[in-house]
Amino acid sequence: MSPMASPAPRLALLTAAALVLAGCGSDQPHLQQADAAPLLALTRAIPREGACAQARDIRRVQARAIALVNAHRVPAALQGPFTSGVNALTEQAPVCLPSVPVSTPPAPPHSPKHGPGHGHGHGHDHHGPGRNH
Repeated sequence: MSPMASPAPRLALLTAAALVLAGCGSDQPHLQQADAAPLLALTRAIPREGACAQARDIRRVQARAIALVNAHRVPAALQGPFTSGVNALTEQAPVCLPSVPVSTPPAPPHSPKHGPGHGHGHGHDHHGPGRNH
């Protein structure tokens, strides 16, 4: 799968092909409207989506196309062009990279106020009141 800026040119071709394949009642081999409509809806939405949504929906188009072919819903005369078009779209799917949240660096560790030489009785009388060394 190669990254691309937008699959819009391929989608335009696929959408046009899907409209032809839908046939709208012609005597030519075509997809039934009920089979073509979900593909058309997906292909129309993809150009307006971000890369991850495009990749997801292109996989959906591919899965629906495979299901239609396997269910013998695509006429034999159209299977080659139909699957070629879907495969070409799939090859152009953008790479979806997970978003990485921006985080602030952790605060430096709190340094103790009582380090070496501090608070160990220097200058203080530890022998009690009134006692001398």
